[in-house]
Amino acid sequence: MVNINLGYNTNIVVSKEDAMALAGILERAYAWEEKWVSKSDSETGESHTLYFAFPQENMPTMRIVHDRVFEMAKLAGKPINK
Repeated sequence: MVNINLGYNTNIVVSKEDAMALAGILERAYAWEEKWVSKSDSETGESHTLYFAFPQENMPTMRIVHDRVFEMAKLAGKPINK
């Protein structure tokens, strides 16, 4: 199994085969960003949103998770927030 950190505390676990396929897809993916511009910051005096698409600079991190560790984690389930 492979643990993939997608950012913002989002982690997923997939098989090694799925991780390889996902890595190929993510390698070709573009980063996407939206930036809201207020009326006071706008050159036109109107608020609007700018959209940006650009090649990724950082790939998600991936690490191997031993199958036994994954099975124990599944048994533990979702953590309880106190």
